[in-house]
Amino acid sequence: MFGTVASLCRVAVALSLAGEATTAVRLLSSAEALREEIGYHGSWLAAMNEETLTTVRSQLDEGAFAEAWEQGKSLTVDEAVALAFDSEALPAAQIGQETPSDAMKTR
Repeated sequence: MFGTVASLCRVAVALSLAGEATTAVRLLSSAEALREEIGYHGSWLAAMNEETLTTVRSQLDEGAFAEAWEQGKSLTVDEAVALAFDSEALPAAQIGQETPSDAMKTR
């Protein structure tokens, strides 16, 4: 289950850098709830999440941040993973990179 937590956090990093702060916050919140559930307390993950939170807080007002955080806490693991997969192609397209699904379409 830790792999899922770390993956959600990594996708949140990418989304925050692509300007998709609301989705990044939802994923971080969901990952945080899951992390607490499994009892993981790794410092490298906390440091990465703090950097991501700093980025998204600069992109959202407090109300939008709080709303997204609450939405993320209520996601099931499956919903959070689906959100991450649904969001994954968007940042790559926004920064001009070909996504894996785009590569398959052209072949």
